[in-house]
Amino acid sequence: MSRLVLLVLLIAPVLGCATGSSATSTPGNPSCAGLDALTIPALPDWVDKYAGPNDNKEARRFFNISRLMTCFQLSRAQAVELQNLYRDQVRAQPAPEPMAAFTASLERVRRGSFESRLQPEKLAKARFIVVFDLDETLFDQYYPPQVGEGCYDVAIPLQKGVRYLKLVPGWQQAFERIQALNGVVVLFSANVDTLTLENLAHWKLNGVSLSEHPAIAGILTNSHLVLQEKSEGVADPRRGNPVREPSKDLRVFDEQLRRVVIVDDNPTRLFQMRNARIFKKFEADTYCTSSDPALRRAFELAMPTVVQEIEDSVRYMDARGGEFADAYLPYTSLGQVTVQFLVDSGGFDRARAIDYVRQHPEVVDPRF
Repeated sequence: MSRLVLLVLLIAPVLGCATGSSATSTPGNPSCAGLDALTIPALPDWVDKYAGPNDNKEARRFFNISRLMTCFQLSRAQAVELQNLYRDQVRAQPAPEPMAAFTASLERVRRGSFESRLQPEKLAKARFIVVFDLDETLFDQYYPPQVGEGCYDVAIPLQKGVRYLKLVPGWQQAFERIQALNGVVVLFSANVDTLTLENLAHWKLNGVSLSEHPAIAGILTNSHLVLQEKSEGVADPRRGNPVREPSKDLRVFDEQLRRVVIVDDNPTRLFQMRNARIFKKFEADTYCTSSDPALRRAFELAMPTVVQEIEDSVRYMDARGGEFADAYLPYTSLGQVTVQFLVDSGGFDRARAIDYVRQHPEVVDPRF
């Protein structure tokens, strides 16, 4: 048998759905036939604030994640990682053909090789998962002379100049306390791979770069953001939840959304608001140059407040049982709306309103 014939036989099962050939799992399924069938139709440039006239169109391809999962028997984490690896491939110079890029990416996720360093077993065993955004949540990055001299914690040397990071006060205590409570930390930035990983390589926890630190259960970036067609996951598309802005999908870490929350300054990159803790933007120039001690103190207490909320939620779980998503619900974006509603209109004090939301999570709206 020639080497060429042997190679074709080896890769045929992998190409299956994507080439239009019968897949072993979904034979004859037209929704698995070719890249276009696996892809969400592109939004017009005028609604994409990041789109440019000379953009690499392949690098902006968003896959229908549910379809990838079905066609290739992948977990959601694998399917989202496949999209990320595909984008890496088509951005390379020289770039492979799209189908070759897809096939290589599929093979890699099936081997369990994740660029995100995602640790599925660790996530599955964790009592709870806290996903942190990076830019303007855990740090502010800037170039001088935007803020006062010396107002930085990390300096990243560049070919021309230096990029500085000012880290949010209390970040290290947050990471360590989450671990102590049997939770895990994941980092998820909407920024691009290179910049994100370069920053994390220079940012250290106990002498170890965050890009390599075992305490970090995953590092996701721009190409892990997803779109979602309204038909995904529902029998009636009229009841679906289309995601039109590239967003962070927390089901990557916990498919049922029972143990995961995200701390993020930007709600426009989120769509699971029952699991989202919106965080006031951390701005280095405001924090470092303000002459108002009350404002500086507020910035210094912002992350410790999140930690107190987590501790309170774990105490509630210890006392009452249940899962973290319900225990933390009063502090989430949608949960806070209901807590304030009960305080303003129902005659509750804040502590009683928080307890009521935990005992009656159904009163919190499912979405905005």
